Amino acid sequence: MVSAAINRGDGLDDIRNITIRNIRGYCAGGHHIVRFLNASGLRIHDVLLDGLIDTSGSAKPGRAAIKIGDSNPRWGGVTPLGDTCRIVISNIMSRSQHTVLIAGSLSESIVSNVIKYDAEGPPITFESGEQNIRNVVFANLQGMPPAGE
Repeated sequence: MVSAAINRGDGLDDIRNITIRNIRGYCAGGHHIVRFLNASGLRIHDVLLDGLIDTSGSAKPGRAAIKIGDSNPRWGGVTPLGDTCRIVISNIMSRSQHTVLIAGSLSESIVSNVIKYDAEGPPITFESGEQNIRNVVFANLQGMPPAGE
């Protein structure tokens, strides 16, 4: 989900009230399976993502199964706290470099039941820093080392 380039104001162009369930997919280009990107004062809120299975092969994993926001100024930089909120992400399995990559802000949300396997590092990556996270519950997170280690 990527927001529009124009903001008409009053929340008219916000991404909101979305349910995404039972995704099976991969990214062959080193990008992301699901991306939540808002900029220019637009908000993303009231979103449920329940169930994502990364089917990429271990030889070419994606960069992230889920990417939230972007710290790059070209995409508007890190959004203010509160612009990306009330997002529930649950039941995620991935071998991507980052299972859940938070590159912007996130508040009043829940991330649970996340399994990262066949890849180094934690299941959650705070690329934009934990100072851009507020009132987010993280529960049942597992990182499993690559096979053979």
